[in-house]
Amino acid sequence: MNKELFLGYVEMAGLTLVMAAACMWMVPEMSLRTAAGVVMVVATVLLALGRLLPKPFYQNYLSHDPRNLTLRRLYHQRVYGIIALAVAAALMLTPADFYFGLWVGRSSWMLPFVFFVVVEVYTAFRIPRAEKD
Repeated sequence: MNKELFLGYVEMAGLTLVMAAACMWMVPEMSLRTAAGVVMVVATVLLALGRLLPKPFYQNYLSHDPRNLTLRRLYHQRVYGIIALAVAAALMLTPADFYFGLWVGRSSWMLPFVFFVVVEVYTAFRIPRAEKD
């Protein structure tokens, strides 16, 4: 099997597990919420492997190509989204309490998760458009 194809499958599995973990969190049963945190950690690892291991995108373009800067920015935004997803996964497993003077509640993971979702939706539409132009 081709390495790029395999990493594409790993990335899709990670995205599917992210959606599954978010849906599991909506169920009020506490054991499912704990499992949702573990699923989110596994999803973050799979998504990071699928996104960070392929050949760098900028090897396909010349250095003076103006698309290179736009694509580089968009791919870097995706990396920031993965970092936000890792923070969300850590907050899912963290019990509600004060940490470093800040209150971390049971739903504190939603803020970095929303950042991840916004970045994903934005780059999902912008990257194919920038590669097409």
